[in-house]
Amino acid sequence: MGAAASGIQAQMRTEHDETTAFPWWVRLLAKALAVFGGFLAVIFAVLGLFTFNCNCIIATLLQLAFGLLTVALEAPFCCMCVEFIEKIALFSESRKHWHKAVLFCTMGAIPIILCFGISTFVGSGLIFASGVVYGFMALGKKADLSAGPTDAAWNATVNQPPPSINNPPMA
Repeated sequence: MGAAASGIQAQMRTEHDETTAFPWWVRLLAKALAVFGGFLAVIFAVLGLFTFNCNCIIATLLQLAFGLLTVALEAPFCCMCVEFIEKIALFSESRKHWHKAVLFCTMGAIPIILCFGISTFVGSGLIFASGVVYGFMALGKKADLSAGPTDAAWNATVNQPPPSINNPPMA
């Protein structure tokens, strides 16, 4: 129990770190979408198991597993009775934003591709949306307007066409 409490304290420190590039509400939005989407994915996966289509049963089983994994990655305090969740939480918090973006977008897209229905769309769609928010966080903030002209792409010598073979450069 002490390890779980120290993990929660470390998570709270990283959430309220002033040196991060994004406001607190963007990080909270990504985490809340993932947790809410994980819970909805589990609920809709249980409801979606009452089908006779083989692809939909596989999709809902994957959605159930991905929903539980999403909750374990983003809200480890919901699973404190499971001992290995602490290691998963520490692993998750040490990942970069683009790692989480790829993981959540993949976990959200697979059940939707296998069986497109309202239960898979809502359940896995929120996990996918969380991956999109993490993807935007991985891209970073926009540059200032004053930084644009100093960028190498704005340099006139960079945008010149290469010299052709027939026209050698003048010395």
